[in-house]
Amino acid sequence: MAVMMELEESVSDSKLHKESTAKKDLRPSSAISFSKSDHGPETTSSTEQLRQYKSWVSNERWNELKKIAETAMKQRKVFMIKGGGFPAIRRAMLERGWVEKYESHKVRHPPTNVDPKKASGKELSKVERMILYKFMEHHSVDFLWTTKRDKYDWLLSNKDVMISRFCRSVFTTKEGLTASLTQMHWHTEPGIALTKFPRCYNIHNSDSLEEFVDDFRITACISVLKWLCSTLQINGEQNLISNQGKVPFSAIEFATSRLNEYVLFFTHKDIDDTEEQVHVWEHEWDQFLTHHYLLVHEKAKFSNDNNTSIRQLERKASKVLTTMSKFWPQIDIDGVLNIWIVKPGNKCRGRGIQLMNNIKDIIGLINIPVQKTRYVVQKYIENPLVIYDTKFDIRQWFLITNCQPLTIWVYKDSYLRFSSQIFSLSNYHESVHLTNNAVQTKYKNNEDRDKALPDENMWDCHTFKAYLKQIGKYELWDTKIYPGMKQCLVGAMLACQETMDKRQNSFELYGADFMLTEDFTPWLIEINSSPDLAPTTSVTARLCPQCLEDVIKVVLDRRLNPDADTGTFELAYRQTIPKAPAYLGLSLCINGKRLFKKSREKKHDTRSITPVAPREPAGDTIPDADLPVPPEYSGPIITDFLSWLNPYDALPCNKDGILLGPKDSLTDTPRKKRKNGI
Repeated sequence: MAVMMELEESVSDSKLHKESTAKKDLRPSSAISFSKSDHGPETTSSTEQLRQYKSWVSNERWNELKKIAETAMKQRKVFMIKGGGFPAIRRAMLERGWVEKYESHKVRHPPTNVDPKKASGKELSKVERMILYKFMEHHSVDFLWTTKRDKYDWLLSNKDVMISRFCRSVFTTKEGLTASLTQMHWHTEPGIALTKFPRCYNIHNSDSLEEFVDDFRITACISVLKWLCSTLQINGEQNLISNQGKVPFSAIEFATSRLNEYVLFFTHKDIDDTEEQVHVWEHEWDQFLTHHYLLVHEKAKFSNDNNTSIRQLERKASKVLTTMSKFWPQIDIDGVLNIWIVKPGNKCRGRGIQLMNNIKDIIGLINIPVQKTRYVVQKYIENPLVIYDTKFDIRQWFLITNCQPLTIWVYKDSYLRFSSQIFSLSNYHESVHLTNNAVQTKYKNNEDRDKALPDENMWDCHTFKAYLKQIGKYELWDTKIYPGMKQCLVGAMLACQETMDKRQNSFELYGADFMLTEDFTPWLIEINSSPDLAPTTSVTARLCPQCLEDVIKVVLDRRLNPDADTGTFELAYRQTIPKAPAYLGLSLCINGKRLFKKSREKKHDTRSITPVAPREPAGDTIPDADLPVPPEYSGPIITDFLSWLNPYDALPCNKDGILLGPKDSLTDTPRKKRKNGI
């Protein structure tokens, strides 16, 4: 009898499982497999485990845990954090009355840095976690925070589950962002969407590789002319010419000619040029690029030539550069060294990134046998804004809560990441140019750096504003830098919208990297998914938990109350989609009444016929003299209708155009008489 009562209690305790099983919308077919352990099937049934767990807690606590689970499932407040600790997310969810469902393999061993608490303030023991998990084992979670981009089939079958990932975010790879931003010019709208992105090429593609080669050559032409104008102004004419010089003046003439041809092409004036265009051979380009490298990188000099004036070449170069600035929008960031940054298309944290200035080295990198890595090549910004002679970039978070219509939230607090070394364009080492925290932590800070820079190589935006105030540029953050970053993000997301996942109830937090040029203009470099939110420095230890808590405010609190506090997130853009026009389809109709023709025929008077000259047949068509007289038009037949319009073309005429037949009007003759041949 005791055994029977114990079984009845066990069945009663597991009644929750039967109720959740009956609700198909809360328990898709694969939700069970999702909740089971990855190490294999469980050896004991849920009923047996519940019977065992019940003996480990008091009846009051058992009923309390059961009520907590039932209430959470009924109110759809069950969440799961997959693939990481994220204590800020857990704390924010628990404060809002949500109940956590641990992953099956973490029930007995939850994260060590987590102290889950219920509303009463008591910590849940391991046994209590296991009991709650068993109560909710067959319940699909209602909120999933994950760091992985897995395509769970149960998420697709249950559209009500909120998930912190979109299945597709092509723009988070360097390759995908490069391909997507080729369409950004269609979405440019001053003041709202304006993306500044250093030109970039997916050089694994043959067409893109050809475009990159052309870009590299034109950039070299611009660079050598800019170098000539700046160096001649600083050093003078005598310091550029030598009897032992290695570079002829023809290199400057070659660059000027190529840029003039470029301007003619873009102004379409080359179409009217009747003269035969000069063909530039590959070996001529190779020779010019060699001369460019010798002048700019090796500090070589021109060979003395009494027949050529370097001042005259400088005036021509200055003139063509002024014209090129209208057709080369990124001429200011190019500098004179023609440096390009080569990145693996699908890696992060600065891995595999190199700086190169030789096109043969770049092409040789992608032509390595058994090369599986797909590279992108991006123009390096040679005039970055530096602080105390040290390079930095800005990490800006933004949140997308819907892709259709596109809704973008930008975090108003950001932080700067400094390099550990002094900036130099002659040293291509990663510690000088790659400001990723994962890269800089491998190196010690240079002893010659300014002491005003932080030892942990990070500033928040408020410290940066203080620096701007110190140099008399305080207003630029609110008037140019922050608005510019927002416009870059809006423009980029509009260009990438076609490739985004349209699933509702999805959201994702991204991290964008920006560089500032010397004129304080922000340039978008790349966009990262799963941005580093670990408290590695004092700056991130304060900003990251605050950002995660504000994410919950946006996606949960504002969902229930449109006027809820969104923390530091600002609604930067919300797309307005016009309503589709009414589709009439097969519902076309004409309103009206049918008209009946009177049975009594109306008599017509005969009229004389004026002689008409015969028409010349069109083309090779010869009119048939025996063509019968066309009847009066009585239907939608084009040939009959044309004949009805002028039936005299078919009647026999003499040489003067006089009709040889009866003179009665064909159109006025009653239809029955003509039909009977009367």
